[in-house]
Amino acid sequence: MCDEIAMALALDDSIATAVQIATCSVETRGWLTRGQMVITQPPFKSNATQVRLVTAIDFDRFVQLLIAGLTD
Repeated sequence: MCDEIAMALALDDSIATAVQIATCSVETRGWLTRGQMVITQPPFKSNATQVRLVTAIDFDRFVQLLIAGLTD
C-alpha cells in the first residue's frame, strides 16, 4: 500500500500524524549502497537534502480518500 499512501499524502498532507526530519543523499560512488537513497538522522550534513519522513498517518482519513477516489 505504499503507492496509495504516497498518493493520499500528495493529495492531502494533513493525513500525516507523525513526521520526522532527516537528511538524505544518493550514493553514487558505491561506498554504501550505490544508487540508493541513504537517510540519516540529525545532526544534518551540510551537503545533504532535508526530507520529511512520514511515520504515522490518520488511517481513517486515508480510507476515506481511497474510497472517494474509487467511487468518483
